[in-house]
Amino acid sequence: MQLVTLDYPPYIEHREDQLRGVAVELVETIFAELEQPITIEVMPWARALNSIEYGRADAIFTVFKNPTRERFADYSQQVLFTQNISLVARADAEIHSDDFITSDVSMLAICVVNQVSYGVRFDKLLMDESFRQVFKRNGAEECAHLVRAGRADLWVNNDFGARSIMVTEHLEKVLKVLSPPIEATSSYIAFSKRRQQQKLRDQFDQVLRQMKQDGRYEALIDNYFESLRQQPASNKKG
Repeated sequence: MQLVTLDYPPYIEHREDQLRGVAVELVETIFAELEQPITIEVMPWARALNSIEYGRADAIFTVFKNPTRERFADYSQQVLFTQNISLVARADAEIHSDDFITSDVSMLAICVVNQVSYGVRFDKLLMDESFRQVFKRNGAEECAHLVRAGRADLWVNNDFGARSIMVTEHLEKVLKVLSPPIEATSSYIAFSKRRQQQKLRDQFDQVLRQMKQDGRYEALIDNYFESLRQQPASNKKG
């Protein structure tokens, strides 16, 4: 069974041909319990979504839910993770996030990853062409450097991932994550309708639900982030 995803630290991290991340560990654990062999391929997000839509892959994670995607993907009922979506600006910028969604954003240039959803309210701003300029890139690191260079005012990302990239790209003193987050959004695993994996989706949900009830879900997440904290600084990837 083939799964597709994107490089999305700390949920999915692809470095030097090594694949890890808290979402990778969770998905691998569930499919191992189901005795279902899997392969995971990291690719640009637009191509990953296309692979699900046209049945070239079985499932995709971690993916936000929206009506367009629900036409070609069968979503799990159980949430994989609730992700805080945050804005990242230059450290010297005077931009605030507390009323961002309802503010006039027409003077701002932002950077997003191509075809990534950032939640219903922010996606509507994109759809309504509310911003002065929108840079669409294949990787979040590119967005970070556009903000560093002053070409974009803001970069949008999940909170954990933004902080991880700022560390690995040595941008902690140049950029800042604005608080509070603009949205908390649920992310899922979703299965290609063309591959007709509804039974497997239901089995995945059953195991994930049981993991949340018996404490294994929280323990897996806690153990993953504890392992990152214990790594020598020179070996940390984010």
